[in-house]
Amino acid sequence: MIAEEGIDPVDREQLRIYFEQGCKQSSDWGIGSEYENFIIDTDLNRPVGYEGPKSISKVFDLLIKKFGWAPVFEKSNIVGLEKDKANISLEPGGQFELSGAIKKTIHEVEQEMTLFMHNMQHVCEELGLGLFSMGAAPDWKKSEMPIMPKNRYKKIMMPYMKTVGTQGLDMMLRTCTIQVNLDYSSEADMAKKLRVAACIQPLATALFASSPMFEGKNTGYQSWRAQIWKNTDSDRTGIPKFIFDDDLSFDSWIEYALDVPMYFIKRNGDYVNLSGESFRKFMKGQLKSMPNQRATYSDWIDHLTTIFTDVRLKNFIEMRGADGGPSKNVTALAALWVGLLYDKESLENVFNLVKPFSWQSINNLNNDVCKMGMNATINGKTLWILGEEIMDIAQNGLQKRAVAHGGQDESSFLLPLIELIFKKRTLASELANKFESKWKNNFSTFYDDFNFYHGLRN
Repeated sequence: MIAEEGIDPVDREQLRIYFEQGCKQSSDWGIGSEYENFIIDTDLNRPVGYEGPKSISKVFDLLIKKFGWAPVFEKSNIVGLEKDKANISLEPGGQFELSGAIKKTIHEVEQEMTLFMHNMQHVCEELGLGLFSMGAAPDWKKSEMPIMPKNRYKKIMMPYMKTVGTQGLDMMLRTCTIQVNLDYSSEADMAKKLRVAACIQPLATALFASSPMFEGKNTGYQSWRAQIWKNTDSDRTGIPKFIFDDDLSFDSWIEYALDVPMYFIKRNGDYVNLSGESFRKFMKGQLKSMPNQRATYSDWIDHLTTIFTDVRLKNFIEMRGADGGPSKNVTALAALWVGLLYDKESLENVFNLVKPFSWQSINNLNNDVCKMGMNATINGKTLWILGEEIMDIAQNGLQKRAVAHGGQDESSFLLPLIELIFKKRTLASELANKFESKWKNNFSTFYDDFNFYHGLRN
């Protein structure tokens, strides 16, 4: 029996059950995608608040009215939408995050993304708004950012962030990301995929870097978003060292998670602030603020969502380290990871390729890519070279899946990345160069050059 929220205490065996329930036959593996965008007033080139004639709430209202999305409430406020097993959630600074339904193919991910963009473009243009996705807000001050009416953000996470790092609020309010979530078949399969994902994640950060500008300046970095994460909360971010242990298992992640400081629990529909408390002690009924009360299974699942590592284990594996960007990057990121992890031969090939990489070398690389991007090196090899090798493996994996649509298999979604490596030009380097040469450090020119639904104009 699995414990219910606020009723039955959870035990150690049930902690494992959550991860074991993620084991699926390869025929049942799916692809989950997440895509964050700022909502921007296209007249002012500034983010919009929750209330008002040009606002988040108006976007919600029109999506409900025109496209049949169903509202998700927190008390009296709409804080998200649901439709066809997909959902739109509201992030702290007003970012819209589409969490897509689980799809079998990247072609289906593309179809879902196209429909989402159509819905958003129709609604936003009616309101004089647009979608804006980059790794970090290029010129908006922290004081300009709206705060969304979600209690766990306003009353729990934001105050706690001020105590554990220097840029936690920047992360919450002024960054956007793209994410892909994939399945595993067994504990051993999880361990291999998690190790590969940790080793390749710095490359993904470099490939998708799109945030060289911040607070109106060229930072000299490729991904300022990734740099922000370095200064957010070291207890729950980065790449955990134990992922490189030969005996990596579900229990490894459990032991790690038990010592990640808590944020909150939910009771009777409300959030209870437990920031900084120990989940391990909570399981034993040893919290001073909640004497003799013990953690439930639901508390455990909620707690796992407050771990922000670049690669995160739930009852699937989340790849979380890519900057926001144009919608085509969602399918490109999916193609990269599906090609590497969902074909047995490709997984073995990439595992053997990265096996010599130590945690220290990957941790160093993870730090270096923030500024150096694809010019960073590991074991004497630049990411340009490693990227070519990885693309070959991923392409082979996708071709072997042989999932065709309109005469194209899924390897076609890798083309933006293959072209990027061929030209040796990332979106971040293009933005940094244009900022000084074409736009003359003038953000009004930058926004004039931006297509709010597909990224930069050619």
